[in-house]
Amino acid sequence: MGDNIPGGIVAAAKNRLQVVKGLEDVEVCECESCSFEVTLNLAYIEGLWTRDGSPLKSKPTCRISTHGKKHSLLLNRVALGDAGLFSFQANGVQTSGRLIVTARDIYIAKELEDVDTMERQPVNFLCEVNLPDLEGRWYRDDSRIRPGDNIKIRQQGKTHTLFFRSVRPEHAGEIRFTAERVSSYATLTVKELPVQILRPLRVKIAMYRHRGLLECQVSRPNAQVRWYKNRKELQPSKKYQLISQDVYRQLTIDDICSSDEDTYTCDAGDDNTSCQLLVEEQAIRIVRGMSSVVVMEPEPALFQVETSLKSGRPPRWSLNGEVLEPCAAVNINREGNLHSLCLTTTDSSMSGPMVFVAGKSRSTAQLTVTERPLQVARHLDDVQAKENSSVSLSCAFAPSPRVVRWFKGRTTLKTSNKYSMKREGKRAQLTIHGLTGMDAGQYRCMAGGSQSTAHVKVEVRTLKMVKHLEPKEVEEDGLATFS
Repeated sequence: MGDNIPGGIVAAAKNRLQVVKGLEDVEVCECESCSFEVTLNLAYIEGLWTRDGSPLKSKPTCRISTHGKKHSLLLNRVALGDAGLFSFQANGVQTSGRLIVTARDIYIAKELEDVDTMERQPVNFLCEVNLPDLEGRWYRDDSRIRPGDNIKIRQQGKTHTLFFRSVRPEHAGEIRFTAERVSSYATLTVKELPVQILRPLRVKIAMYRHRGLLECQVSRPNAQVRWYKNRKELQPSKKYQLISQDVYRQLTIDDICSSDEDTYTCDAGDDNTSCQLLVEEQAIRIVRGMSSVVVMEPEPALFQVETSLKSGRPPRWSLNGEVLEPCAAVNINREGNLHSLCLTTTDSSMSGPMVFVAGKSRSTAQLTVTERPLQVARHLDDVQAKENSSVSLSCAFAPSPRVVRWFKGRTTLKTSNKYSMKREGKRAQLTIHGLTGMDAGQYRCMAGGSQSTAHVKVEVRTLKMVKHLEPKEVEEDGLATFS
């Protein structure tokens, strides 16, 4: 007699949820698709898919579907990060399977090449990978390159290109192409075009004591320039402002004065431009001109001129055509409209026309310097010396004479082996060498209308016979000696 199983128990067992076909481990290559499937004994059961314990939701790369008793999970373009333990749970039952993702073999089939080019030239970088569906990115010095009007990025199968329509110096650097785990590098070198002066400097006329502006235009905003006045380089200061605004280069000169009138140059290295700066001042006229001056050397001489303006370009003073500058011997002053020049010391060689020039006006006067009468400050002394020795005569004049002449009697003496003549300021000296009796006499030193005289006495040696000759008697053809 067989065992009897109640019908209710059999029905309950048939309605209990069971996994008919569970999940299995799946191994797939990245970027490929794969699926997990579960078959239950009952249809239309709601389940939950998880990966490493995290619930999954249906999306384009992860599609979850149910067909009766079958539950499916489809993964598209699997990435390495998708690997893990996938599980399906429903009403207390669970099944799991592991997804193993293997990396694709990706490599650079054709490396980038370095490019060395001139500014404004087109440049093309090309890189080839071994797979056609790889997404690539371009970088310059770690900054991602985005496409634009000047930059184009293209992909055709395995080939990736980066194109510059017109490169600029700021594009230079390390160019990098990256596709997933592989990268290729190249160096872009951009040589700048020579700087050109597009708009040169022009002649500038500036008003005295106002501000002057010189401006030119260069071919690129980053061009470095130097400013020169004549050949001297200018540096930024209160007087000079050196300004760069985009492609414009400016030199501002504050408080213009006559010394600023010169040639100015803007040098951009490969090109330069120059112009003349002219200083214009208000018309000035002479209200009271100079008067001629007569002085005796070394007295000072003072000249004064009154002009119509208190300010303006400094005037020019000149004597005998030579421009005078302030120094110890020349004092130049200005008090309002009155201009003064004082020669602190004069001499007769300074006589001549004194000229004052202010703007286009001038005043002229005559300077006459008379010589001061010469006087003998120290007279010659009589001297006595022995024959064949030397003797010196000296005297002094006040003031210092320009010309000194020496005489013996009425005969003018000149420098020779016999006579040496020396001048030291006010002092004059005559030296007579190798004295003989003929050198004795009166000597005279003359300068201007003054003179001094002295006598020179020469002690002449006296000769007398100390031993006389004695008669000698010798034989014919013999030797006779006398002493």
